[in-house]
Amino acid sequence: MPNSLIKRSFAWLILPLMLTGCTWGGKPASQAIDPPPTNAKLDAEPVVVKRAEVKKGRGTELYFLTDAGYVVPYTVEVPAGKEVAKAAIRLMVKGEAGEQMLPAGFEPILPKNTKIKALNIEDGTATVDFSKEFLNYPADLEEKVLSAVTWTLTGFPKVKEVNIWVEGKPLAEMPKKKTPALHLTRNRGINLERAEGIDISNSMPVTLYFLGQTPDNQVYYVPVTRMVKRTENVAQATLSELIKGPRQQSSLSSAIDQTLQVNKVSVNKNMVVADVGEQLLQYSADHRASKDAVGSLVLSLTENTGLKQVKLTVNGKQNVSVSGIAGDLTKPVMRPEKINPQSL
Repeated sequence: MPNSLIKRSFAWLILPLMLTGCTWGGKPASQAIDPPPTNAKLDAEPVVVKRAEVKKGRGTELYFLTDAGYVVPYTVEVPAGKEVAKAAIRLMVKGEAGEQMLPAGFEPILPKNTKIKALNIEDGTATVDFSKEFLNYPADLEEKVLSAVTWTLTGFPKVKEVNIWVEGKPLAEMPKKKTPALHLTRNRGINLERAEGIDISNSMPVTLYFLGQTPDNQVYYVPVTRMVKRTENVAQATLSELIKGPRQQSSLSSAIDQTLQVNKVSVNKNMVVADVGEQLLQYSADHRASKDAVGSLVLSLTENTGLKQVKLTVNGKQNVSVSGIAGDLTKPVMRPEKINPQSL
């Protein structure tokens, strides 16, 4: 069945996602709604990732290309030092140390032998100067290359905008499809798609988090930016599109049931408040929500509103339990610092 729910999640999927006083992680012990697909590993262990021998550093969210053609975040350990951002981009180059850190089905997106000649961050703008090898990308990956660099660098707290330079000179546009390469922000989206029947002149982007799967059946989050009809209620539009799920021809799946009812969604002070129907609790026989469903909701709502936490209720009730997690959703759920963390 296309886009059927991926039934199991794994420890590396949303390890840092936190409830107040509770860390989300470990091997889930949840039960699927329907029989799982025949190729699913019901008792699969967390991804075992080969790691390059580097100095102990910090977990940093980088963007890589998957075998399904999506640009996806994956958190790896970047060597400690003053130039962490520069070291991070270097790990995204084919043939470099980052290649050894990735799970099956992931690969670096920057062309082999690309050098990062300089990377300067000033007044919220990161300017990265590449060697000429940076331009040796396939034409069909032009937008994806820019997305990977932009989303990686804007993941650093002080970076809001990215400029691409090559061999010491600003690159106004990429050479193959003429995509602008200056003043890049997350507003351009990632893995871009347009909803059917949408007038692009009256549209806005919403970034949704669906689920992908590696060749060895490990599950990870995939951000997809969908152009939708412009509205002032961004949170409502986000939930509506998330419930619709990924496109039918997509290889992605959703943890959100398409029958999920949205009772109310609003922005209240420093958080998104969303009240949904009991369909959220259909994941297990004891009426618990799926971690993947809650994760998709929190990531999507915080991404599009710029807020850091989501208060979830079901038909007005706050004591919602999540499969595999101690406690409940009485308190707001924080957005995780990193998505798809490396198996350590």
